[in-house]
Amino acid sequence: MKDIETREDILFIIRKFYDKLLADDSINFFFTKVTSVDQHLETHFEILATFWEQSLFLKGGYYNNMFSIHKEVHDKQEFTKEHFETWLYHFNSTIDEYFEGKYAEQMKTQALSMATIMQIKFS
Repeated sequence: MKDIETREDILFIIRKFYDKLLADDSINFFFTKVTSVDQHLETHFEILATFWEQSLFLKGGYYNNMFSIHKEVHDKQEFTKEHFETWLYHFNSTIDEYFEGKYAEQMKTQALSMATIMQIKFS
């Protein structure tokens, strides 16, 4: 397996990850009922790809406040510890299925850090 190298690799991960999220009834309602992300997936994927491209490759271009966006969702429907665990499980397993290396590990570590910070800030 290769490491994550390009925006296309990131988009591939995001699409596979969202396939898992949307198939999981324990978490998919955040995307289909609490928000309307499922109706705008390609736009959402491009935003996420820009975020991860900046995080991994220092490309720049992401200017949203990721924490405030997720806080708005949390205020509508509380994220539980189980939701974070499910999200991280699907995220990590998606990366592990297709990639290995420095950027793959960095992406998983950053996701864990963000999930941990959100749990602390939102509680």
